Amino acid sequence: MSNSRTDVLRAARDILGEHSLADLSMRRLATELGVRPNALYWHFPNKQTLLAALADDILGSIAIPDAGIRWDDRLDRLATDMRAALLEVPDSAEIVSSSWASGLSAKTITADIIAAGHAGGLSIRDAEAVSTALCQLVIGLTIEEQTRAQMERLGVIEPSGRDFGGEFRDGLSIILDGARTRRTA
Repeated sequence: MSNSRTDVLRAARDILGEHSLADLSMRRLATELGVRPNALYWHFPNKQTLLAALADDILGSIAIPDAGIRWDDRLDRLATDMRAALLEVPDSAEIVSSSWASGLSAKTITADIIAAGHAGGLSIRDAEAVSTALCQLVIGLTIEEQTRAQMERLGVIEPSGRDFGGEFRDGLSIILDGARTRRTA
């Protein structure tokens, strides 16, 4: 029985959950699925496209908030839900970051953030800037949180006691406060 693209992505998530990004290779993925490595190339021509599809899959779980709620609450929800989606899958923030940098991912969430900001009275340029700030806050802080958690699990470092959730909320609040001052409508 052949594996679907969904099966491959699910197995990749499982490897991340049990191990780490460093352990996610096409060979290991094929072994997990009980196929030869070249069978994976039917779905993904290389590991980078696999990781981009995985990034899109992880972020694809984020629901678009109802247009009936305030624009700044929509931005808050999108950023908060993005962070939650990334925290569910170890090393996912690093995967999203590299996939976005390569241009292989859809970056759909950025369009949703821009749309919410523009609907709230921000110019397109300011809405794009807010999208950049929110995404970089979420991805950057989550990379740090996930890396630190893995190092603590491995006993490389001691727990820091940092409140990553609090840091996220504070950063998000500052970005949204700034966005509110830029509204033209």
